[in-house]
Amino acid sequence: MKQGLKETNKILSSMKENYLLANQDLPVGFKSEHWDVFDGEFTRFFEKSDIWERMLRNPLTLGLNDNFLEISNQRFTDNKDDLWKQLRRGQISDIIVENRDRKVIEREINHLRGIIAFTDLKFVIKNCITDAGSPVTTKIKIEHEGQSHIVNYNKHDMGDLYHSWLILQQIGEFKNCNPIICEIGGGYGGLASKIKSNVKGAKIVMFDLPEVNAYQTFYLSKVFDGAIIKGYKDLSEEGVNVFENKFDFLILPGWSIDQLPSAYVDSYINVRSMMEMSKDNLEFYFKSIQTSLKMEGTFSCFNRYTKPVGNFENRFNLYPFDDDWKILMSQPSAFQPHIHQLIVKRLKNNSGATFRQELKKMELK
Repeated sequence: MKQGLKETNKILSSMKENYLLANQDLPVGFKSEHWDVFDGEFTRFFEKSDIWERMLRNPLTLGLNDNFLEISNQRFTDNKDDLWKQLRRGQISDIIVENRDRKVIEREINHLRGIIAFTDLKFVIKNCITDAGSPVTTKIKIEHEGQSHIVNYNKHDMGDLYHSWLILQQIGEFKNCNPIICEIGGGYGGLASKIKSNVKGAKIVMFDLPEVNAYQTFYLSKVFDGAIIKGYKDLSEEGVNVFENKFDFLILPGWSIDQLPSAYVDSYINVRSMMEMSKDNLEFYFKSIQTSLKMEGTFSCFNRYTKPVGNFENRFNLYPFDDDWKILMSQPSAFQPHIHQLIVKRLKNNSGATFRQELKKMELK
């Protein structure tokens, strides 16, 4: 059922409260140079419900939405960051719309075929993006087992479908229980929504920047009407008890990860955000992952082989894994060959040189 304005305003009020609490506790240096782009008066956005309802086609989700990739990457070129400047000034209006060009639609159909080839048709039909956040979509008709289905094609969502399919193949044993699944750097929440839809009993904990936490809260509240969504205020009030209490999503700033109980998490996910972290932040997150993940728990880590972050050369094969891992999957992305897709399982006994040798090999050929 579509939410009314009163419910939307309640969500925005909660987002603002969590944002203000988190922003006042923001550790010095926690935002990498890559993500030091947000409006200094970000709270102004919480008064405008209409821009949140269209967050997947306006600058709110710049840098988090592959549909904006060509636009968002302009901030790395000379004199071409006007949209980022407008965002920082609080100017929000739609920047993309549906494209009806026949050649573009043909490319989208071919991309969809590729996603289906690497995943599963039924999975794609069931899990394609909804209308939450007003995403730009092309409706594509598919015939399957004598029935017609309409698939919402969205460029960013195709990546979430592909990644969630790979992850779900490795955590399938969780589908009929109540696992704790943590995502670090989850963008606006697209991947988390697919994991939750397929592992309905999951308690999902998300760690990100305070601004991105707001996007996640709004998007997931729209996809899952009635879901129990908690935030930084709940952690502040309940302490570590919040992790044991009832929730569907617990959305927290990244530095809170060190408050997770030991051996608490069943599965970690990081897709394309560790590649944007400083050396200190990488070490901070890995220490928490390797403390809070259960034995036999999994870690899905999909990131660039190498990427400069300020003066730091962020290299996948130098991530600070310890030796206690077993590789379940290790491969280049079928659609982004500069990205490596690694899924590992936590071991009780030291696996020693075997894992270290395999990690060392993960370089872009």
